[in-house]
Amino acid sequence: MTYPLDQIALVALIMAFGSVVQGAVGFGSGLLGVPLLVLVGFSIPEAATINLTSTAVQNIAGAWKLRSHLVKSELVLPVTFRLLAIPFGTYAAYLVDQHFNLAQSKQLVGFFLLVVVSLLWGLRVKPRESLGVGWQALAFVSSGFLMGFAAMGGSPMVIYVNALDWTAHKSRALLFFCSAIALPVVAASFWWDYGSKVLPAATTALVVMPVILIGLKLGLSLGHRLSKPLFRRITYVLILLVAVASILAPLF
Repeated sequence: MTYPLDQIALVALIMAFGSVVQGAVGFGSGLLGVPLLVLVGFSIPEAATINLTSTAVQNIAGAWKLRSHLVKSELVLPVTFRLLAIPFGTYAAYLVDQHFNLAQSKQLVGFFLLVVVSLLWGLRVKPRESLGVGWQALAFVSSGFLMGFAAMGGSPMVIYVNALDWTAHKSRALLFFCSAIALPVVAASFWWDYGSKVLPAATTALVVMPVILIGLKLGLSLGHRLSKPLFRRITYVLILLVAVASILAPLF
């Protein structure tokens, strides 16, 4: 129920790297891990399942560690919007898997990431204490859709927290919590669409979990040293690098 050893090693390497980033900035494991897994030959459903399984522990541990920074009233609408959108993203991933080949899937992911990084750089609104319901709906519905599509729902949430005058710790806490609370819905949606087809991917992620946890511990330690401006710069650059690599890889 797992992949060959060379593929398992690739999963361990990629997801350990993603875990360091996830622990440090509160997102990025999926945004980096899924495109990199697709680049080395996994399908989008396989890559998303690996990421979903491996980040389950990351997000739960991160949310628990930073729970003192969470405010209940600030979580209700974001969580609701996100959960409602997840099944639609999962179904879209199913359609892509049926109608696009691997090279097309790589470039599709890359172009999507370029749109994301353009939004991150372009929507530099002046940080404020809170955002209206419309902004919350836009950010978290799109996040839920992308979470269901490829377990890459962090970027719209990053746009949201970067538009607030929150500390880096509070921003990371919301990112971890929203990802953790969505896990049962995402898992159920994936099982509904793919069933046993994604079991090898999930099992492989469990096999390499010790390496993933080491990466998470290192990332959480690094995260306590990040200022909010540095937090923003790191997230933007990482997204851009993976986007360019995803678009260009099929050409070589």
